[in-house]
Amino acid sequence: MTGKPTQTDHEYSDEPFYAERDGLLIPGRLTGGPWDPTIQHGGPISGVLAHLVETVPAPSPMRTARHTVDLMRGAPLTPLRPEVEVLRSGRRIQVVRASLFDGEDREVARATSLRMRVSDTPNPVDPDKTAHPDDEPHPVPDEPVLLTMFGIGLPAFLQAVEFRRTGEYRDGAPGLVWLRMHNTMVEGRPTSAFVRLATVADMASMAAQYLSPEEWTTINADLAVTAFRDPVGDWVGIRGLHKNDGDGIGLSEAVLYDLDGRVGRATASILIEPR
Repeated sequence: MTGKPTQTDHEYSDEPFYAERDGLLIPGRLTGGPWDPTIQHGGPISGVLAHLVETVPAPSPMRTARHTVDLMRGAPLTPLRPEVEVLRSGRRIQVVRASLFDGEDREVARATSLRMRVSDTPNPVDPDKTAHPDDEPHPVPDEPVLLTMFGIGLPAFLQAVEFRRTGEYRDGAPGLVWLRMHNTMVEGRPTSAFVRLATVADMASMAAQYLSPEEWTTINADLAVTAFRDPVGDWVGIRGLHKNDGDGIGLSEAVLYDLDGRVGRATASILIEPR
């Protein structure tokens, strides 16, 4: 993304990311990504995979504790075939694989997600013994900004997802951004708190990025989201670090927040290439 973010009165779209038809997921225009106008953004891909995981019946109340996504190749803006498989089923733990296939039946993305039972007997909570400086909540900046991408302009994804930032843009780590979705993941289906988290967590790869987008592409090849609780409310905060060592491989890691404080963590492996 290029230049400095600009404040905006942009009207965000509430059009769903996907529709369902004849067993396929039909990507809408808002799934478009920042690197190629024909390829989907990783956020909706991660989010719809999390949605697919949640469609699996659970033997007891469960929520997703860990969601690991492999972005195997660019997902085209064409219908995708979903496939879901339960790898382990139990009363306390469930492991689910969700995959997306393109029109040539190539697997473009896969998630392996861990769901854990929600106990009806509360365990002890000692905030003093588990406290960490990164736990504290952060305020959301007053004004949204628009991020435009070199050669593309405003990515379609950010026409539905509001972006706000603390501090200067592309000034290195740690960076703190806030995002909220104005739309649903799949038309006519509820969008859970974890699905929203899995969607916007893909932005961890740019929260503290400093490499010039005019000179370098910095694409995340995977995403891992771990949460000890679901976020409350619409806003998700991402306080990220970016690391790289000169050989074209980087790491983005981030603490994830809602307005009450930390909810989990995200990591992404970054493929760095010159334009």
